[in-house]
Amino acid sequence: MNERARFYEATALLPPFANALQNVPAHIAENACEIRIRAGRPVVVETPSERYVCRETNASGEDIHKCVKFFCDYSLYSRERELAEGRITLKGGHRAGFTGTALMRGGELTALRDISSVNLRIAAEHKGIAEKLMSLTVFERDLRGLLLLGAPMSAKTTMLRDLARLISAFARTSVIDENGEIAAMYNGVPQNDVGLNCDVLDMFPKAEGIMRAVRLMSPEYLICDEVGGEYRALAEQAGKGVKMILSAHCGDMCEAACNAAVRTLVSSGAVNYIALLGCGSEIGNVKGLWRVNDAEDIGGCGNSSDLYRCGSRIIGNAEKKVRTAPLSPVAAG
Repeated sequence: MNERARFYEATALLPPFANALQNVPAHIAENACEIRIRAGRPVVVETPSERYVCRETNASGEDIHKCVKFFCDYSLYSRERELAEGRITLKGGHRAGFTGTALMRGGELTALRDISSVNLRIAAEHKGIAEKLMSLTVFERDLRGLLLLGAPMSAKTTMLRDLARLISAFARTSVIDENGEIAAMYNGVPQNDVGLNCDVLDMFPKAEGIMRAVRLMSPEYLICDEVGGEYRALAEQAGKGVKMILSAHCGDMCEAACNAAVRTLVSSGAVNYIALLGCGSEIGNVKGLWRVNDAEDIGGCGNSSDLYRCGSRIIGNAEKKVRTAPLSPVAAG
């Protein structure tokens, strides 16, 4: 399915606005990544580089409620947990996120009411996007783990999804899909292609999913998106024969050097390769790739325009090369 078809598939999930969204310019439909609906305001379609406002729309609270009911197949109770968490994965791999008024019980958020905003993220697979990155890292004999870094909207999840598809063609792979964005399971079936030998732990809290995957599924590779507070559970797997493919929010290597999760994953040995992804006009592009041996190496990577360099070896753009001079730049090819 091409990107324009995915956009129109997503608009069908928004009955009050489906007709208006059919009329957006073709180049917006082809590049759309999000549809944002906010009470009392027009619907907005976001692309990586542009924001299109549907001036003829004005979302009401009732319109938003109709959309939410449609997401839940008109059974709000059946999706109660997901509604409380503010996210629902939909058929086709699209994902809706919500904001509204929190209902608290015993200090815990138990439900959302008066939903005021919906962000429908349009599924996109982009098969092949990870082929070069995989060739430069996954087949390295010394690979312990790869960490993808990037700001929001830098295609980290898209890159992980394609890595899952490619890696699971030859190795047992487990995906911890806490947010339902990598495989996009719907009624137990992945809506996205995650490959032949891939087991998906859908909506599991990451720490619990990591433990279950290692204990029950004996993966050779473990893939996990948006690493945060559970980084210690991942660090504990270092040296246990599981290679990790992870992502984390960091806009540049300076931020990475100060990030506790990144530093712990590197210093524990769970990760020894770091890739930095671009955003905006560079979305999905690998801006830099480094091999790191210790957390202190991260700061030395810097934000050079030289593509693919590292402390103890240099990884060339078109082919892998081993050189003795540390931090010598390789011209981008």
